[in-house]
Amino acid sequence: MISAPTGRFIDKHGVKKVIIVGLVLSVFVSGIYGYATNWWMLIPAVILAQISMRLIVPLTDIIFVGTTKREERALAMGLSRTIWAIPTAFAPMAAAMIVSEFGGINTQGIKPLYYVQLVSIAFVILLVASMLKPMKNPLVVNVLESVSRTSLIEDFRGLFKGERWLKQWTIIMCLRQFAMNISLPFIPLWLVGMKGADAYILGIMGTVGTVVSALLQIPTGRLADKIGRKKAFLLLRPFSYLGTVLLILAPNPESLIALGILGAAGLMTIGGIGAVSFVPFITMYWETVPAEKRGRWFGFTGIFNIFAVPASILGGFMWQAGLMELVLLIPILTEALIVIPILARIPDTLAS
Repeated sequence: MISAPTGRFIDKHGVKKVIIVGLVLSVFVSGIYGYATNWWMLIPAVILAQISMRLIVPLTDIIFVGTTKREERALAMGLSRTIWAIPTAFAPMAAAMIVSEFGGINTQGIKPLYYVQLVSIAFVILLVASMLKPMKNPLVVNVLESVSRTSLIEDFRGLFKGERWLKQWTIIMCLRQFAMNISLPFIPLWLVGMKGADAYILGIMGTVGTVVSALLQIPTGRLADKIGRKKAFLLLRPFSYLGTVLLILAPNPESLIALGILGAAGLMTIGGIGAVSFVPFITMYWETVPAEKRGRWFGFTGIFNIFAVPASILGGFMWQAGLMELVLLIPILTEALIVIPILARIPDTLAS
């Protein structure tokens, strides 16, 4: 519901204001999770979390793509992720110690994490508000003067005008969103309930994944800037497929630590090589359209996040029916059999 008008707002007013709104919503999410007394109270937090993440993570990439040269763009994206991986590397084990200290993986043990999160996000809001400079591009300003005089529907018609591959990208993003959301809610259940992972196993997985990502982000960015975004993605992505198979077949909780190295489809928070492969993919995604259209492109593809709703429900029915392994495999089957063949037809953006 908010994606289309948000995309238009970004093209007219820039990303800074939208990122701050997303961060403010994240503060409310953390507060609700921290002070909730029953699971019904979490429903608005789940809704706001979906909105806030949509307003933060993709827009930071718009900034990097919009302020770097094409031949250095993937490297810049990788470098940014390396820098933020440094403090992130300590977070999983710190979280594991906090959870264990307050009672383990249960309501009381997890709640303190949200109090820490709330304070951290409040600090980030102050940082962004005071230090992030709005992007200035004369071409964008001229284009947006005409955007402000048109309707929302006309704006999105203009988005596709002169852009050949946007329909294929729309199909790709819809399929990935649908497939990922079938398994995404159930991976933690599988890790803890079926494979016996405790707080420390999850913490080590996250730390290893972050360290691997930090070490590989810059080389991956250089690789994508040298051989192309598509080739780099196709070269690295199979590691996440191996990780997903390991996720299913892991003989003991300790073997799950290897997921930190490989990554797994739908398990972006763990990191690893699978998460690193996303950098050339998302770089190519943003480069598909010129700078003055990236806000509307963000808004248009965001509309199709609605497919996450039936996907999660379908995943729930399949899980309840005992098809847990299939729920976990659907993302890699969809990507390998449908998404990648479509992506293979789209020209790489490095030389365009």
